Amino acid sequence: MADLRWGIIGPGRIAPRLVRALSQSRRGELVAVASRDADRATAFAAQHGIGRSYGSYDALLDDAEVDVVYVALPNHLHAKWTVKALHAGKHVLCEKPLATSVDAVDEIITTSERTGRTAVEGFMFLHHPQTILALELARSGALGRLELLSGTFSFFLTNPIDPRISPEMGGGSLWDVGCYPVSFSRRLAGEEPERLNAFARFDERGVDRTFIGQLLFAGGLLAQFDCGFAAPDRERMEIVGSDATLVLDAPFLPAPDGPPPSVTMWRGREATPIEVASVDQYHEEVEDLMSVILDGRAPRLDLASSRGNVATLVALDQAARDNVAMASAQDAS
Repeated sequence: MADLRWGIIGPGRIAPRLVRALSQSRRGELVAVASRDADRATAFAAQHGIGRSYGSYDALLDDAEVDVVYVALPNHLHAKWTVKALHAGKHVLCEKPLATSVDAVDEIITTSERTGRTAVEGFMFLHHPQTILALELARSGALGRLELLSGTFSFFLTNPIDPRISPEMGGGSLWDVGCYPVSFSRRLAGEEPERLNAFARFDERGVDRTFIGQLLFAGGLLAQFDCGFAAPDRERMEIVGSDATLVLDAPFLPAPDGPPPSVTMWRGREATPIEVASVDQYHEEVEDLMSVILDGRAPRLDLASSRGNVATLVALDQAARDNVAMASAQDAS
């Protein structure tokens, strides 16, 4: 029997990756899944060999044989069900973003402390060897003085009923994919941005379909990123130093969910590929949480850092909306 038994709340698009991750684990076992649609939960359980299925989220939380809950719901439900799971005595892995407001993150932090249960945000790329290596190289001085970090993450999203473009469900490209380069930037800087600015193209419902942001950190590092739902697949991070540039060509979704991991050191026009192990970053993510729970190790991504990321995303979103409002006012004058 595994050390920790897992349940999934929300058998949607991302959930099969957790199934795959836990199938490789010796410490964790997936035992239950819940959906508001009982038939959907039953079908998912049958497809993936999961022992129990539930037609409500609360029913899974009442299952005494579930130790850890994976919250894979639309963004606006992340905080609510993370808090409910903690109150039910479960540890929680919640898909990013952990919440869409700082107040909601604070409630998660308080609830985690009061219940003695662990909650972590699911930023899987932080657990991949290529991210760990890139951050270590940049911090070591191998690139010289750090000057600029530039990132991009976009893809076409055309389904009109997809939760990721629903304003009521916390949709928008910033919250869905822009959060990745923002997290990477803050991780590299080791601090919160001192100043920021943003511009976006919003649709008629107020959901950003294309977004660009800029961050200035007190230590002098500049970061810029773009993200969107209206351009072909683009995924890249560049860490620019005074002596060299480090390029990651698949920084967020490498194999088995995308192209092989690729890290290249550029000195002028000379490129040096750096070999990186190809692993399942979702497996690394679940193993990290289980090590926190079972071994008492500190999480790679703690709630304080998640709070900082949400605060930055909220500020970027507001900056973009303020800039649109300012431009509209100028046009009307």
